[in-house]
Amino acid sequence: MVAFGVVYNNARISLAERARELATLRVIGFSRREVGAVLVTELVVLALIAVPLGLLLGTGFATVIVQAVNTETIRLPLVLTASNYAFAVLVVAIASTLSALLVLRMLNHLDLVSALKAPE
Repeated sequence: MVAFGVVYNNARISLAERARELATLRVIGFSRREVGAVLVTELVVLALIAVPLGLLLGTGFATVIVQAVNTETIRLPLVLTASNYAFAVLVVAIASTLSALLVLRMLNHLDLVSALKAPE
């Protein structure tokens, strides 16, 4: 849920910041598919950068937390397997896909007239 919230929020912010530019692209003749590709490409690039960094930071945080919790009476093992990492990547991929689909639906409701009327 947290992964979906972060990715979806990022996608909505990206759409809100670029709504006027995307509407302008539609007005000058770009198709919905082409304008959507611009937005989705940005989301994919961000996800491809964020996933490896997130895996590295998550591993580091987990290591630090387990070392901090371990005492003479309590020992917690740090168990990180390939399936843990694969699951994390899968969750982010699904969250990114769902977020992209929801934002593409919102992209269809851009106000093209306001893009024409907006002062420079």
